[in-house]
Amino acid sequence: TRVVVGYSFGAALFCAPGRAAPNAGLQPPQFRLPTLVAPLRYSVSLTLAPDQDTFTGQVDIDLNFKEASSVLWLNADKITVKDAALTVGGGTLTAKAITQPKDLVGFSFDQSVEPGAATFHVNYEGKVSRKDMQGIFQVKDGDRWYIYSQFENISARQAFPCFDEPSYKVPWQLTLNVPKDNDAFSNTPALSETAGPGGMKTVKFAETKPLPSYLVAIAVGPMDIVDAGHAGANNTALRIIVPRGRGAEAQYAARTTPDVVNLLEKYFGIPYPYEKLDEVAIPLASYAMEHPGLVTYGAGFFLSKPDETTLGRKHGVTSVMAHELSHQWFGDLVTTAWWDDIWLNEGFASWMANKIVNDYHPEWKMNVGELNGYQGAMGTDELVSARRVRQPILSNNDIANAFDGITYNKGSALLNMFESYLGPDKFREGIRRYLRKYAWGNATSGEFLDALSGGNAAIAQAFSTFLDQPGVPLVTAQLKCDAGTPRLELSQRRFLPRGSQGSAGQTWDIPVCVRYPAGEDDARECTLMTKKTEVMPLGKAKGCPEWTYANAGEAGYYRVLYADGMLGALLKDEKTLTLPERVGLIGDIAALTEGYMPMGDAMALMPKFARNPSREVVAKTLGIVGALDDHLVPETLKPKYRRYMSDLYKERAQQLGWSNKAGEDDDSRLLRPTLVDAVANRAEDREMIEEGRKLALAWLDDHKAVDRDMVAVVLNTAARHGDRALFDRFRAQARKETDEDLQRTLLDAMGSFRDPAIVKIALPLTLSDEFDSRQSLVILFGATAPETRDIAYDFVKQNWDTLVAKLPTDFGAFLPFVAGGYCDKEYRADVEHFFKNRSTKYTGGPRNLDQVLETISLCAANKDANEASVAEFLRKY
Repeated sequence: TRVVVGYSFGAALFCAPGRAAPNAGLQPPQFRLPTLVAPLRYSVSLTLAPDQDTFTGQVDIDLNFKEASSVLWLNADKITVKDAALTVGGGTLTAKAITQPKDLVGFSFDQSVEPGAATFHVNYEGKVSRKDMQGIFQVKDGDRWYIYSQFENISARQAFPCFDEPSYKVPWQLTLNVPKDNDAFSNTPALSETAGPGGMKTVKFAETKPLPSYLVAIAVGPMDIVDAGHAGANNTALRIIVPRGRGAEAQYAARTTPDVVNLLEKYFGIPYPYEKLDEVAIPLASYAMEHPGLVTYGAGFFLSKPDETTLGRKHGVTSVMAHELSHQWFGDLVTTAWWDDIWLNEGFASWMANKIVNDYHPEWKMNVGELNGYQGAMGTDELVSARRVRQPILSNNDIANAFDGITYNKGSALLNMFESYLGPDKFREGIRRYLRKYAWGNATSGEFLDALSGGNAAIAQAFSTFLDQPGVPLVTAQLKCDAGTPRLELSQRRFLPRGSQGSAGQTWDIPVCVRYPAGEDDARECTLMTKKTEVMPLGKAKGCPEWTYANAGEAGYYRVLYADGMLGALLKDEKTLTLPERVGLIGDIAALTEGYMPMGDAMALMPKFARNPSREVVAKTLGIVGALDDHLVPETLKPKYRRYMSDLYKERAQQLGWSNKAGEDDDSRLLRPTLVDAVANRAEDREMIEEGRKLALAWLDDHKAVDRDMVAVVLNTAARHGDRALFDRFRAQARKETDEDLQRTLLDAMGSFRDPAIVKIALPLTLSDEFDSRQSLVILFGATAPETRDIAYDFVKQNWDTLVAKLPTDFGAFLPFVAGGYCDKEYRADVEHFFKNRSTKYTGGPRNLDQVLETISLCAANKDANEASVAEFLRKY
C-alpha cells in the first residue's frame, strides 16, 4: 500500500509475540519491545502548523504492567523528550528519559512499578520533514503549505512515543492544535472545535476503534471538501479532502467511492466498520494508505481535471481505491499480528481489488491485467535472494523489504489460485468466517488458513508450502495416450534461470488444474500435486486430446514446460486458449528463454501472437522482444532487429495513430501508447519519431495539442532523439508546470535524452533546489537506459554523499537499482564494490543489493547463452 521504507537497525534478536523479553535494568531491547507492559489506550495532543519545521506533543498512555518493572521502553525517533511522569496508585513518579540513538526511548522510575494499571504522560518536541513522505511531513501545493502523516511501517514513533508494533491494537483519542484558518482531520469525526490563543484553534476528535499505531493519521491545511454522498448499510458519509482550489479534480473519485464501498460490503457481508470515510489527496505522494476513516492517496494519480480523466487513469484510481478500501475490513478491522504476516493485508487487498474491479467494470478485463503482476512476482521469486511470503522478521531491514512484489503480487496470486481450486463461494465463506472471528483484533496466517479451509488440514498445508519457502514451481507436463485412459504425466521442481546458484529440489503442494477438449465441450480437471511426480488421468477425454493446457484459466502460481509437441498443438488455433491463458502462455515462454528454450525460437513464435486482436496479448509480446537490443542484439544486426519490430507492430501502430478517435473501443485507446512507443523507440521508425517531435513542440505551446494519455509517449519519444534546445524547453516548462503529474512526466522525459552532454546537465538537477527532489528523482532513473547508464551510475558514485543527504531518508537503499540494468561480470564486481558498504547502511539495503547483483549475474549468463540464438534468427530474417 505504501512505498516509502523505514529505518536502519543493526544486528537484532527476535522475541516472539507474547513472550516476555528479559528486562536487564537499563539495557535497551534489541528489536521488539519487552512484553512486560502493554498499552490500553492513548490520548494524544499535537500542536503543529504547516510551514513550521517542528511540532510539540503531549501523550497519555493508559498502561497495564504485567510484571513489576522500574523501566518503560517505547519506540521513538527524532523526538526530544521535555518531561515525563507515571501516575500509579494515586501517586506520581517522575520518569527519567534514557537516551537512545534511534528507534527507542527508555524511561526509568525511582521505584519499581507493581503489576496493574498506570498512566504514562510525556511532553516532547518532534520534527516535520520537508524531504520525507513519512512520519509527520509537509508539502506545498501552489503557494499553500499542508501537513500530513504516513506511519506505516514504523514511522508513528516519529510522531509520538508509543508501542509501534501492529499487535498493540487499542483505542486512540487525538486532539490537534492548528492555525485557525486551517482544516484538521483524523481517523474519526471531530467532536469539538474551539478558538485558542495566538491565532490557533483546538480540534478534538472522537476516540477510535482499536487501532495499531501505524493506522493513526492526520491531515492539516486549507482544504476543499467534496461531498461524495453516502454508502453502505450504515449510510456512511463519504468525502474527498483535497488541497484548496482542487475540488473539481475529485469528481471521478467522488462518483466511484460509493459503488466500491457497496461492492465490498456485499462481498464481506459486514457493513463498513467505521464512523466516516474521508479520502485525502496528498501532493507529491506516490503511494496510498488505508488509515480507517482517513484513507490517503497521492494527488498526482488520484485527482484529475474532468476533461483529462483518461481511461487509464480511471483504471488506476478504481483499482487503488478498491485496494485501500478493502483494507478497511482486511487489515484494519482485522490486523496482522506481526510484519511476517503483512501479506495478509497487502496480498489480500491486491487480490480483492482485482475482484471488485472485475465485478464493477468487467469490460476492463482486470483479471487479465492482474496476470502481469503475478508474473512480475515470479520474476523476483526465481531469484535465490527472493524473500518468502511469510519471511521471519528479525530487523528493520526485514520490515522494509516485506513491502515488495512478493507480498503484494505473489500473495494475491496464491489467493487467486486457491479460490479457483476451492471455488469462489466456499472461499468467500472462509474469508467471512475469518473476519467475524477476529474483528477488532489481530490474527496470523495460521488463523487465516484455518478459517479459510474450514479446518481442512490438506488445504492449509498446501497453502503453507507456498508461504514458507521462496521460489516458483516449474511443472513439466507430458501427454500420454499409449494405453487406456489418456493421462498427463506431471513433474515439479523449482524454476531456476540459467546461471542460478539455487537448488531445484524443492517441492510444493500444487493445485494443478488442466483444460482439454472432451467432445463438444472442454473439460477442466484438478488435482493437488503433493509429490515430485504424479500421473493425472484425463477421464473426460474422448480419445487422445488434440491439446492440453496445464494451467486452466491461468489460475495457478507455477510455470509450465510442455513436452513432445504439446506447445505446438496449443498454438495451432488461436481460439484454443482463453485470453488469460494466451497472456499466461506468453509469460511462460518469456521465462523459458532463461534456460529452457532458445530466444530465437521464442522470436519465431511472436508473429502469431503480435497480430492477435487482443490488446493484452499484443502488449505481452513486447515483454519478450521489446528490449532485446539492450543486451542480446549485436550492433551489426540492429537494423534487422528494427525491421523485425516494424514488421510485427508498425501496421497496427499506424492504424492507431497518435491521437484518440471518436467511437474507438477501449482496447485501441489503451494499446495506442504501448504500440506507438515500441515502433518509434524500438523499431526506430523515422516517420513516427518525427511525428513525436512535432507533437511535443505543439504540446509545449498548447497542452490540448496532445491527448493526455499520449503525453508521456510523445515527450519521451521527442527526448530520446532530441537536442539541447528541446531539453531547455522541457526544463522551462517543468519549472512553471502547476500540474504535479505533468511536471513529473516532463522530468522523466528530461532523463530520457540520449545525448551524453544533455544527460550530464539533467542529472545534477536531482541535487539542486530547482525542483522538489521527490519529483526530480525520476530524472536519475530515466537515465538508466543502455546509452546513458554509465553516466547515471558514475553520477551516483561521484555524488553519493550529497545524493543521500538530499533524497528522502533511507533512499540510499534503492540507489543500487540505478545499476540494475548491467549485464556483465565486470560491472557486477564494480557495483558490489561500490555499494556494499554504502547502500547496505540504509534500511532494506542489504537485500536490495543482493537482488541487483544476482540479476546482473543472471543477465550475463543469459546473454552468453542466447546471443548466438538471437543472431542466428536475425541473420535469417
